[in-house]
Amino acid sequence: MESATEAPTGGEEEKEERCWSNLQVDILSMMKSHLFGADRIWFHAVCKAWNSVPSQVTWPPSPARQPSEVTRFPTLVFSGRNTSVCKFFNPLLNKTHSIIFPELANAQIRFSKGGWLLVTQGNSKIFFFNPFTKEKINLPDLPIQEHKFTEISFSSLPTAPDCIVLAISILCLNDLKFSCIRRGESCWKTFEECSDTNVYMPCYSNPVFFDGAFHCLSEKRGSLSIFDPTNDEDFWIELKELEKPIRKPVDQCYLTECDGELMAVYEGHLGRTIDVFKLDKSAMIWKRVNNLGNMALFLSPRASISAPPIRGVASKMENKVYFPRFKGEDGVFYSLSTGKFHSFDLGYTAENFIGTKQQMHCAWIEPSFEKHSIEDLLWC
Repeated sequence: MESATEAPTGGEEEKEERCWSNLQVDILSMMKSHLFGADRIWFHAVCKAWNSVPSQVTWPPSPARQPSEVTRFPTLVFSGRNTSVCKFFNPLLNKTHSIIFPELANAQIRFSKGGWLLVTQGNSKIFFFNPFTKEKINLPDLPIQEHKFTEISFSSLPTAPDCIVLAISILCLNDLKFSCIRRGESCWKTFEECSDTNVYMPCYSNPVFFDGAFHCLSEKRGSLSIFDPTNDEDFWIELKELEKPIRKPVDQCYLTECDGELMAVYEGHLGRTIDVFKLDKSAMIWKRVNNLGNMALFLSPRASISAPPIRGVASKMENKVYFPRFKGEDGVFYSLSTGKFHSFDLGYTAENFIGTKQQMHCAWIEPSFEKHSIEDLLWC
């Protein structure tokens, strides 16, 4: 007897049709932006909803609109020195938009988390700023000192009662200075430590708060140290037993949390090698990562984050590492599947960074449009 495939019932057909026609407009608009000629004609012919899709997504979204998965996707924010103009690059749209923020005139982006930028102005002024809601939280001025803070980070949302801000500077060859402040406090607490320079030297990749402590990656080929804000005596722990995963020189290293794991990425000279590792804390070893699964990493010296794909574009975004680099106007990413660098619109493929431009004063940010009360915006 010949086998037969049962045709779907009318109800199943309607359910499938509703599923396709009800895709978010921003996702459909992004799909449309990558189609040309006959493909775009067929796109419009799918159904009435697809035929009415606008040519591009409005970004940043209007406050009156409900933010979508596209507008909430990790975005690179960057600016030049001595300017109030910030640029936002959305890798899903492969578009850059410029916005003027008078609040950020002459400011430096230092870190980001949960939609908030931590920025400094001059040598001592420091505050949180959400560029999507324009909300601001002022912090007490940083301690005045001869040496600038090279690394600054914070533990959680600045509106959370347990938020901690950590700033690190090097006083001389091996003397480290830590300045720490908690939400609700009006003064910074300062710690000094004589560090073994064979273990820790700042790599200009900011500390990451993970498992209750700040984890700091060293330029010494992957050495890891921990600052414990709950311990006033043994606050600095250098993990000398942790074997370095990289024996060759690297130009830059990044630290981020990904799906509950602490991950480090090492960038070889001119991007000729990209090595990804995750920390196995139980065995205290770095394990090489050859596949990120459905996750993507977004790396920059000031702030690195990870994110899962969104509906409709999973294969486009997953298992990739995004750097703050551009080929012309197009963002550049590294694919773990191909072992090469690519861009979406140019069809660009390369084995290194040569011919690309890096944004220096930048950070990846997860857009947040949540508004807060006046009390929430008071640090102390």
